[in-house]
Amino acid sequence: MGFFRGGYLGRVLRVDLSSGAISQEPLVEDFLRDYIGGTGLGIRLLYDEVTPGTDPLAPENPLVFTTGPVTGTLVPGSGTYTVMSKNVLTGLAAATQANGFFGARLKNAGYDAIIVQGRSEAPVYLHIDDGKAELVDASSLAGKSTFQTDAILRKKHGEAELEDRVSIAAIGPAGENLVRFACIVSDRGHVAATGGLGAVMGSKNLKAIVVHGLHEIPIDPSRARELFRLARQWRLEAAGTALGKAVNTHGTLGWFIPYHSQGWVPVKNLTTNEFPGEERFHADEIRGKIYRMQPRSCHGCTFAHCHVVEVMKGKYRGTVGEEPEYEIMAGFGPNWGIYDPGAVAFLNHLNDGLGMDAKEVSFLVGMVMEGVEKGLVGEEDMGGLVPRWGDVEGAAELLRRISRREGFGDLLSEGVMRAAHRLGGPFPDMAVYVKKGCAPHIHDPRTRWGTLFNQAISNMGSQEGIDMTMRFSPELGLDRPASEPDEYVGFVQSRTGPKRQFEECLGFCYFQSSSLQTMIDTLNCLVGTSYEKEGCLKIGRRVVNLLRMFNKREGMTREDDCFSPRLAQSPVDGPAAGKSMASKYEAIRRAYYGHMGWDEEGMPTGETLKELGLEFTDPALSR
Repeated sequence: MGFFRGGYLGRVLRVDLSSGAISQEPLVEDFLRDYIGGTGLGIRLLYDEVTPGTDPLAPENPLVFTTGPVTGTLVPGSGTYTVMSKNVLTGLAAATQANGFFGARLKNAGYDAIIVQGRSEAPVYLHIDDGKAELVDASSLAGKSTFQTDAILRKKHGEAELEDRVSIAAIGPAGENLVRFACIVSDRGHVAATGGLGAVMGSKNLKAIVVHGLHEIPIDPSRARELFRLARQWRLEAAGTALGKAVNTHGTLGWFIPYHSQGWVPVKNLTTNEFPGEERFHADEIRGKIYRMQPRSCHGCTFAHCHVVEVMKGKYRGTVGEEPEYEIMAGFGPNWGIYDPGAVAFLNHLNDGLGMDAKEVSFLVGMVMEGVEKGLVGEEDMGGLVPRWGDVEGAAELLRRISRREGFGDLLSEGVMRAAHRLGGPFPDMAVYVKKGCAPHIHDPRTRWGTLFNQAISNMGSQEGIDMTMRFSPELGLDRPASEPDEYVGFVQSRTGPKRQFEECLGFCYFQSSSLQTMIDTLNCLVGTSYEKEGCLKIGRRVVNLLRMFNKREGMTREDDCFSPRLAQSPVDGPAAGKSMASKYEAIRRAYYGHMGWDEEGMPTGETLKELGLEFTDPALSR
């Protein structure tokens, strides 16, 4: 680690569950220089570790946890970690992040990354403590929810309920039963959701990872004062952005009413954009009136964003759990015809405990409820269960059956796209998914052009760039919002994708984004590098292109950069009625490919790969 002064521990923990062998490896400095950490380091490790064609649920498929150089430091929201593997829904790459404390505690335990391979014969959990690691029998945790698992392991390892010296990432029943969209839940509600990586963890018989330790993040003493100044500047800038102000004031619940006014809230599986009782979803009506709030910030964060809530009114009074984010409120609320925030809190807590990605769940249950309304499925198909719009208990029971792969739930556990095609008839046209095979984030994105395009072309299952439908960014050369469905949407994605992927290499919460220059200055101060703006955006481009070359190796084609028929339709009512990006999509996609230096098939050209140092991904260039 001679080149780097700070930010890294310099060690990767490798765990072979088949043999039980645990070893340490040094971080490759060239990888850090070219990819920094987080998603960048993760995809570089994954590319080397995965044999093409490996089944995502095979023992040979690795599960990679990474941090970034700012993780665990004074930077706000720097408890973030990234998980990468093959996507169980798509067979391509999956990258997902979660906040809380796990990333910071992993570095305190002495490691920048973990590579897990193989499969244990019996359930185990991985315990990492101050540079030492061991596999511990987890048979008694089988079938436990993520919350039960957290509580048991937290107590076992000597921590009171809310101290957060120990951090735990665990799977629930869905992960154990290999539900294709099972997630990993850390610190009682911080979810690494995308790509079914909870199922990858379950396929390895790994129930949880427990981390704690006393390692300090290395910082050059001569730069400590400057780092403190930059962290403070970062904090002030993040709090001053429109995103920061909104999240700090109302959490993401504050987006609900503005989004609904644009027609972006999903309602009844995107069959309408109108619903009664919009005022019930105003953040001021929920926080303090329906929910009793207890702040619970992530590592290093001062935003009044995350809370533990108790429902104070209605049928679900007494429910205690993580405050639902905007997407959960929309997806488990109007998208299921449910207009009670108390019920949404109940469903959210249940789903997080079962350990399933809310994106996939939201559009799965919505599709089933639409099918019930249209008479396409009924009691006989679903084992006596007929969930209709607004049926909270029916939705809850369906979630439980999906997590157990029980009856009709077994079919749904395959995800929206697979379930729709197995059901046949009108279902493929009703289903909400992107063509690579997973559900999008929980919006009605049909006129939110940046979000829809972003999801359709994403190489990683989640959003790869930044939606600029209502914003602009002079620092990226974007002087106007992408407010119309034209070729400019493709140009915007070609600029915001690399920026966001550079950010996701650093290891901090996206809500805490500051100016690009402050991020770069902080990185240089901490690590001892001399990156400049274009060099950092080049790193982001390298990450996007390596993700794409990984997916090309796994069989992805141009046709996968698209979305389902339902997402191509125009809204029938509401503020966005009659609008669609479908007729302009091909031109937007072609423009994006051109700006990225890709060919007509959507793959990086030889010149692009050479520019980014990715010749190793193309046999013709690496000879």
